Amino acid sequence: MAFPGRGTLGSSTNSFNPPGSPFASTPQRPLFGQQRAQKRPGATTRGPLQPSRLGQTVMYNDDDDDDEDETETSQQGAKANPSGTFGLPFDDTYDLDDSTVLMSGAHGGDLEMGDDDSDLMMLNTPAATERVRKEAAGIFRASVAQSGPRIRDLRFAALAKDIYTHMGTASLDEPAELILNTERLITRLYDEGIGEEEDEDKLDEALAHVAGELTDLWKRSISDFPQSDEEHTVEIGPGPNTSALEKATYLANLALHVHHERYEDNTGRTRPTPLPETLFKWLDEYHNVYSGQTEEILRYKPSPASHGLFWQAIFLALLRGKVDEAAKLLRQAGWDKVKKDNGESKYINRALESVQLATAETVAMLENCPGYNENWDIWNSDWTLWRVRTRGALDHLRRFAEGRDNNLGELTFSDFSASVSSVRNRESMAGLARRAESQVPWEIYEKLNIIFDIALGSKTAIIDAAQDWCEATIGLTAWWDDRKADKFGNPLTMARSQALTLASQSATTDSYLDRLNNAFHVAIEQDFFLNPNNPVEVGIACIFEDNVKGLIGLLRGWSLPIASSVAEIASLGGWLPQHQPGALFMEGLDQDDLDVLGVDPTAPDEVDGIKDSTLIQYAQNLTEDEDIGVVSEGMGERRDGWELAIHVLGRMDSQERSEEMIGILVRHIVDGLHVDSREVVDKTWSLLNELGMIPYAEEVVETYADIIARDSHKYGEAMWYFALAHKPYKVREVMNLLISYSLIQSTAFPPNENLDEYLHGLLNDRNVTLEQCAKKDLEAAELLGKMLSGYASLRQYFIIRDDESILPNATPYARKQQAATALVSVIASSDDNIRGGLLDQTRDGIVSEDFLLALLGEAVAFVANPDNTNVHLGQQALPVLNIDQIDIILKAIEDLQVVSDRVRSTCEEFLQIVLTSAPGGLKGSTPADLLKKNASGSLVLAGSTMVATQLKNSLSGGLVGSGAKMNPVKRGWDWRADMPVKTTGDDVMRRLRLGVAKDLAGLWLADADNALW
Repeated sequence: MAFPGRGTLGSSTNSFNPPGSPFASTPQRPLFGQQRAQKRPGATTRGPLQPSRLGQTVMYNDDDDDDEDETETSQQGAKANPSGTFGLPFDDTYDLDDSTVLMSGAHGGDLEMGDDDSDLMMLNTPAATERVRKEAAGIFRASVAQSGPRIRDLRFAALAKDIYTHMGTASLDEPAELILNTERLITRLYDEGIGEEEDEDKLDEALAHVAGELTDLWKRSISDFPQSDEEHTVEIGPGPNTSALEKATYLANLALHVHHERYEDNTGRTRPTPLPETLFKWLDEYHNVYSGQTEEILRYKPSPASHGLFWQAIFLALLRGKVDEAAKLLRQAGWDKVKKDNGESKYINRALESVQLATAETVAMLENCPGYNENWDIWNSDWTLWRVRTRGALDHLRRFAEGRDNNLGELTFSDFSASVSSVRNRESMAGLARRAESQVPWEIYEKLNIIFDIALGSKTAIIDAAQDWCEATIGLTAWWDDRKADKFGNPLTMARSQALTLASQSATTDSYLDRLNNAFHVAIEQDFFLNPNNPVEVGIACIFEDNVKGLIGLLRGWSLPIASSVAEIASLGGWLPQHQPGALFMEGLDQDDLDVLGVDPTAPDEVDGIKDSTLIQYAQNLTEDEDIGVVSEGMGERRDGWELAIHVLGRMDSQERSEEMIGILVRHIVDGLHVDSREVVDKTWSLLNELGMIPYAEEVVETYADIIARDSHKYGEAMWYFALAHKPYKVREVMNLLISYSLIQSTAFPPNENLDEYLHGLLNDRNVTLEQCAKKDLEAAELLGKMLSGYASLRQYFIIRDDESILPNATPYARKQQAATALVSVIASSDDNIRGGLLDQTRDGIVSEDFLLALLGEAVAFVANPDNTNVHLGQQALPVLNIDQIDIILKAIEDLQVVSDRVRSTCEEFLQIVLTSAPGGLKGSTPADLLKKNASGSLVLAGSTMVATQLKNSLSGGLVGSGAKMNPVKRGWDWRADMPVKTTGDDVMRRLRLGVAKDLAGLWLADADNALW
């Protein structure tokens, strides 16, 4: 027979195919879990993923359509049948009809009732009623599979919920390294798998990689735990004395393998690993009590076939997917060395030859099985054709064993065309007689039939070979032929539900999970015992049923990091059903109804969903863990528990609930802030910005800035964090305070030696500092740069005036000109909001108009003294100001004289404070004299402006309170020195006008005469 696109099968005497089998496919490289085993010489790889039309016709059926009564009758008949074959009873009248198999189910018609008319009478029996019910349920499920989400039978959901409810939530006892590395991998999953545009392939690949690394991480962690030496009964899963983390790792490893094991074909495309292959690898690693049994039997003397467990080992190897081991045992059985009790050879002459021929044909059947070459895509065309041909090989073997065909070697499996018997006659007396005439010893013939039964998917043979329900479930998932069988064991035409299923079925994860679910339920209906008191066994049941909620609940009782990781991966991978609040479905039910249903609509899992509820509990535990920060610092980057908690809460499904929980956590963080919490604030701000929770980020930095402003002298840092909070009015408050204190003291405040890191950088390396700030927040950097310009200019004026080292080569006159330039720019900025005598706050002047009178007072030093036309404060009366600067000062004076009384009075009040603060005081007056007690006893400044409030805070211990020690100041000059005690704002402006008039007249004369007056 030729296989399209795969070459032609060659003939052989005792083998299916020579090396270079026609079942060759693309090479594979695993992305998840263990590396694939090295292929045997000449072995082939996995075939195409999609089944052929023939494969669909012959292979696929739905387990839900089984007729239990008829199946049990068929199974009992099979046990009574001495041949033990699957689908081929031992009788003397049958013929092969290729069309029977090839056309079976091809039309998707109704269920065949068989040739016996007596079956029609069974329609009124309870069994027939049950059959109709199951057929209707099958049609419903098949229809749902085509049109919407799959509905699976979750028989252990209630038990799982009861167990994890009583288990509660585990405490956070895992090693800090495990928690940190787990979070690192989950973060990487979101970075690599989630982009601006949806990319399912990219996400699937990221899920596979991260899931694999997570399971490796968890397994390495538990490998360091001491192993218990206490003996215990062999059971499914870790023993009773193992740690909670080991139990969680055991279940999480299986769940992640089932859903996210992938391989790459030769085109580089990532494909899901067939579920049977995944389960077989897991079974071999985590549930294998037969390790080394095959090698032990092969070493047995006088021959492996003489070992008491020879046949059992073959059945188990086949059941567990080790087709090569089963073939190896048969191939190296050593039949010629098997002895009787008396020491004589058991098989000689014709009997030995027949045994060797029969086992060789069985070995050939196994060698040609796709599973022999690690191809476990059981729904592709390779498997379909192999099953058809295996049925034919079984027929040939049976003919030979019965003595009706003496030339087995001439009709090998390799030459057989796809055909099986469709005969339904009962075994005759002649058939019983041929049992005695069999050319193959009957005990061997029966065992070979069992091998064929397992290979062809006999439920009875698979379950009989399994040792427990877990092994039976996995064996059924891989081998089970779940089509209906008639009373003779032959497949029937597909029922309508099966036809619907096949129409939509393909080798997808969902279709495999459906098969696993069905296989599990078949297995537990047998005599196997699933311990309902063992949470691990219940957890495996949840995985087999695809009950993800139950699985996460159980994991949560052992390990929160593992439970939350599985929940997040399941959510991203689409195998965790979307949460729908129970209240939507519980309307109209009272509390008694809810108690009967076992539903608590107020439970966290019902309100938030199993994923979000788990993440919330995990985050709460992380916040209280203080060891994580210490350990992470040793790993190179400190990450505190609260920091991880924000990350975890930010990945919740419900954005509203996420923001609510993060808000609670942020308020908890804010309550613990102090002056030295800058690192915590920076991390929190960055995390919240990454999560898009800008209001919470601004709340944190604003609160911290308030603490700095209240309890320290870090003015630059306070301004930066107010800018990060996008609070320009608070940035202005700090800047106004610095300006007010500088004017009050008539010197640069704070002194250079007391500048904090931020303010020093902004003043001395402005461009670099603002560039660094802009990398964090461009808007904040622009705001800070703009707001600081007025204070920076005023500070520059005082430094030029007082520090001769700044301009060492400048003459006193040149120094005054430089200082005047800086001061006049500040005056212009302060006058900006009252241009034309009208207060307009929308102009957003950099320097407050409240300081304008005091700034004009500082300008007195640059104009001529009207009382002395020749001497200007001890210097020669040369005009310092140019015409443009004089124009700015005159405009400011004019605007201030016509502005509203409220603005004028505020300026006057501040001027009086400045004058009174002159060194030595002004004849018994101090700044505190301007303050008065209010009804509550606190000090307030007369008036109610912002500057007054800030100044009150300053003088009473606010930003620069009593703790700020002012060192003796060396000034170049102090404009207040010649001012009378009762100087007012009008006096200052009158003095400026007269002085400016003389300077202006001098400039005009100099311009006219080209000389100075």
